Amino acid sequence: MVKMSRRTFLRNIAVGTGTLVFAYTGLTVEAAGPEAYQLRIFHTNDHHARIEPVTGGTPVAPIHAGVSRRKTLLDGLRRDASKQNVLLLDAGDVFQGTLFFTQYRGLADLEFYNALEYDAVAIGNHEFDIGQQPLADFISRAKFPVLSANIKTDRSSPLYGKITPWYVKWVGGQPIGIIGVTTEDTETLSNPGPGITFTPAIDAVKLGVADLRSRGVNKIIVLSHLGITVDRDLGKRVDGVAAIIGGHSHTPMGAMLPKPTSAQPYPEVVPSPSGKPVIIATDWEWGRWLGDLTLGFDSNGDITSVVAGQPTEVAASITPDPGYENRIAVFSAPINALRKQKIGDTSVLLNGARTDVRSKETNLGNFVADSTLAKTKAAGTTLAIVNGGGVRTSIAAGPITLGNVLEVLPFGNTMVVMTITGAQVREALENGVSQVEAGAGRFPQVGGMRYTFEPKAAVGSRIGSVDVKDGSGYKPLDPAASYKIVVNNFIAAGGDGYSVLTKGTGKVDTGFLDNDTLSEYISANSPVNAAVEGRITVK
Repeated sequence: MVKMSRRTFLRNIAVGTGTLVFAYTGLTVEAAGPEAYQLRIFHTNDHHARIEPVTGGTPVAPIHAGVSRRKTLLDGLRRDASKQNVLLLDAGDVFQGTLFFTQYRGLADLEFYNALEYDAVAIGNHEFDIGQQPLADFISRAKFPVLSANIKTDRSSPLYGKITPWYVKWVGGQPIGIIGVTTEDTETLSNPGPGITFTPAIDAVKLGVADLRSRGVNKIIVLSHLGITVDRDLGKRVDGVAAIIGGHSHTPMGAMLPKPTSAQPYPEVVPSPSGKPVIIATDWEWGRWLGDLTLGFDSNGDITSVVAGQPTEVAASITPDPGYENRIAVFSAPINALRKQKIGDTSVLLNGARTDVRSKETNLGNFVADSTLAKTKAAGTTLAIVNGGGVRTSIAAGPITLGNVLEVLPFGNTMVVMTITGAQVREALENGVSQVEAGAGRFPQVGGMRYTFEPKAAVGSRIGSVDVKDGSGYKPLDPAASYKIVVNNFIAAGGDGYSVLTKGTGKVDTGFLDNDTLSEYISANSPVNAAVEGRITVK
């Protein structure tokens, strides 16, 4: 048995040497034959319309990323790798998250992705946030294949005949198979509409592997928008896959972590059903970093080595590409005035951090829920639920612009009023906390009530006490009583698993946009001083 270093795995191993151990996980895998080919993969995921730089880089450089720096970084790396076999891949969710998407529906991002010369891009769930047509337009103009093997469309769909399930890219005289897959939860996480079906991703990958292998392609990569937990399961259940390049869960690995540890390496490795290694890598989010690893293969397409090239931060110290900067200025012109329109002030940071709004009470979650209650007060609403995944970013203390609000609530959801029972309120909350450990967007920020939950309890039994506001105090939720609640149209239709809300009675879509409502509420309550009030208690 041979032990490998963290960065080298199955390196320089002769045929017949038996089993090997991946040193920093202790995983035992089968040895491969002599190395016959190497492939370097640069990769990104969950871009979310972050054309411009974002916050949250290193402590020294809190602003980083942006497509201009990505261009400069890639140009340098490609020059260094001029004698290597190289792929550039993206694991989906190019759409949604900033005003660039609101204004250009993905086509501004596409211009840069075409210019960056991506080799393939997977379809993410957010590609359906405003229906199928924007994705159809994106695919029609893309200079690279847009992949998903588990999306089926009928002739009524504008996507009919446009989605590629898997693709063969010849690199250095060798065929590389790339299979795309999209989370099956897209029907509840987004708004795909009629004429489209999401089939089991693992079954789709198996079909893709079988087809590619039958055509002599033995080096196969899955470009996955399933999330790291499902990626690990996929690797363990499907033979014939060498690597999974993932997205969806916004998972940092290795050097991307604030405090890197050997327990969260870049990349990971899991055993396939036949005991062969499957490499798993993902690149956090928003173009903050560029994933980079080199895989070695034997003549059978089995992994012989993994050089875990350190993922590179797209740091503030990288000089932006001037041509890209000029194009960004053109794209920015129509939305700058919108961004700058001041609507109020906040005395405190309004916390919309992804990990927080999906796991606990935040002051911004409270404020958004309260804004919906204020807007629908005339309709008699007393309760509000806001899915945490609909709150996309924070607002810093100081002036608040309309642009800030549109980035917090970019989906343009409308507010729906309905009547449900206390028992159904509890059921909705149980759904909301059912995937808190996975950071799911269904987590319920609330107004007009408070609740406790136990995250380690069995799903369906996590909610403890639920109290509803009663004047200046609270009283216990009555399971048999009726309550008028306001939610957005996405979860009202069962999105994020809120199927119980489809049973509501007297349902009225008010037509009020959530971002307009929040803007009005900010103006009416400026300066904002929202606080965490004990609405959500984690046991």
